[in-house]
Amino acid sequence: MQEFQSYTAPGFVFEIMGTQPAAGEWHGVEAMKRQFEAFKENFTSEFQFNASGIYVDAEKKTAAVRLHSLPLTDKGGGSYQQHCGWLVYFDHEDKITRIVQYDDTKLVDDMTLRVATARMRALQEQDSTGSGKDAQNIRAA
Repeated sequence: MQEFQSYTAPGFVFEIMGTQPAAGEWHGVEAMKRQFEAFKENFTSEFQFNASGIYVDAEKKTAAVRLHSLPLTDKGGGSYQQHCGWLVYFDHEDKITRIVQYDDTKLVDDMTLRVATARMRALQEQDSTGSGKDAQNIRAA
């Protein structure tokens, strides 16, 4: 991420379009890094992107990048391969000012639901065995 940061302008913004939980604006490279770290927690292996197409318009100082992830298994047991597009905007010094990411929102929503369901089931199993604090507090009351 340090190398990437050297290519960004002050005030850099990473924006995720859509309705999934990560949608919104992330200001600065560190915020972008935190968002990626949180997203990676949903998977059993390392989340990585490959660029399958890069299109540059030097006059407008923009680029479009087609990305896809390596195949993954999410923590809900589902197969997952992210496909998304980035629109990248540059300033007069060729530093990145903004990246706008367009995801397959349905794919992300389905994965998020699978992972959340798996986490809830694990909590329910933990509580049914009496190992959860809430179960101990209920029995004590």
